[in-house]
Amino acid sequence: MTLRARLILAFLALALVPTALLTLFTLDRLGHAIALWNTRGVDRALESALEVSKTALARMEAQTRSQTEDWAAALPGGRLSPASRTALRAGIRAAGLDFVQVYRREGAGWSLVEEILPEGVLSPVPLDLSKELPAALDADHLMRSPRGALAATAVLRDGDALVAGMRLPPDFFVSVRRVGEGVGFYRRFGVVRDVSRTYMLLLVAVLVLALTGASIWAATALARSMTRPLRDLAAALERVAGGDLEFRVTPDGARELRMLGERFNAMTGNLATAREAVLQAEREAAWREVARRLAHEFKNILTPMSLSLHRLQRRVSAVPDDERRAVEESLQALARGVDQLSRLAMQFSQYARLPEPRRERIDLDEVVRAAVGLHEHEGVRVEVTGADGELPVWGDTLLLSRAIHNLILNGCEASPGGSVVQVRLSRSSDRAVVEVLDRGTGLDAGVRSRLFEPYVSTKRRGSGLGLSLVRDIAGQHGGEITLEDREGGGACARLTLPLASEDGREAMNG
Repeated sequence: MTLRARLILAFLALALVPTALLTLFTLDRLGHAIALWNTRGVDRALESALEVSKTALARMEAQTRSQTEDWAAALPGGRLSPASRTALRAGIRAAGLDFVQVYRREGAGWSLVEEILPEGVLSPVPLDLSKELPAALDADHLMRSPRGALAATAVLRDGDALVAGMRLPPDFFVSVRRVGEGVGFYRRFGVVRDVSRTYMLLLVAVLVLALTGASIWAATALARSMTRPLRDLAAALERVAGGDLEFRVTPDGARELRMLGERFNAMTGNLATAREAVLQAEREAAWREVARRLAHEFKNILTPMSLSLHRLQRRVSAVPDDERRAVEESLQALARGVDQLSRLAMQFSQYARLPEPRRERIDLDEVVRAAVGLHEHEGVRVEVTGADGELPVWGDTLLLSRAIHNLILNGCEASPGGSVVQVRLSRSSDRAVVEVLDRGTGLDAGVRSRLFEPYVSTKRRGSGLGLSLVRDIAGQHGGEITLEDREGGGACARLTLPLASEDGREAMNG
């Protein structure tokens, strides 16, 4: 399993496990809350109350209607007699009713003409049901008055209407209706409860799916942001393993990943530097081996040549006078050629095996002036500008003289006839500086970057080892050599060496 897949699973676990636990807890609490909407037994109690209310009301209506019809059948027409009133009072109490009324038709309506109440009951204001009487006569002969009465009516023989009933609380019928409505609502509420439970489950499922999707997206984005730098780094490692040490990554991501990218870049930079150093060392070793072999071959050839030339010079006196001058000139030319080849062989030999410096405290100003004094070049003058005071360094007088001589020789060979090569000595902080300035053509752009490599030269004559020797000698002494174009034309060779401190130790910085 890849690191990215593991990170995604880890992030999902961190996000979804708490979500799952919270979801289960929420569903459990919602289930309990919804279950409380319908308390066990309430629906049965409401239905029982509704049945009791309907049964009681039906019995009251039936009893009232039956008693009213019996009284209407037994009563004669016309006004009630005292005996009839007494009998009705006794019958009202026995039947559990509260009143008996007689209504007479007057035009299009009815009017109350007489009300009979049980013994001992007084009513300051009679209950007038005349407005409700027509509807009852046209329907089931029952009156359910909102003013608080349940009554039945029957028509007497003379056309009057007999009304008998009982008084009830004003909101009695409203309460009975509310019981019925409550039972219906409770039944519908059960459906709503089931629908709400399904809705809640769907809502929670949608939320869980949304959270899961968001978690997957966030986990993927986080894993991508963490693994992308690592993936780029892995690709960079493959390129480096393939030999591309110049490749660099762009540090990105978290601080640790950026630090990893920066260290990778630093590592590849160090590897590139180390490889270049190894290659340079290999080239140096190869060049030194070539120089050693060339020096050996030159010496093998020059030794018999020098001996032969010496023997010929001893026999010049035996040459006829008219040919002696030509022979002497030829031998002198041969001697100069052998001498030049000897110096070239010596340069090859010196480069192939540069001796270790024998360090001692010396005055660089004296070394430079001595090297200038030994130098002679046709048509070019060398001027020395000394530093203010002594320039003490730790070094080998012979090696430093050789390095300065090579720099002066290069300046003189690059300068046109009649010009001046300036040699300046100065100090900069803890460094001694020797500058050789000429008025030649300056540095060749084609070989500018390879001037210190062996066998690289812009002169027709020369081995190309002079600047390489100067570089090596400067490195042995903890210094450095640079070449740059001079303002106004020409070149400036600058050799810097660490100054010796006051207590006699060398102030070296590399």
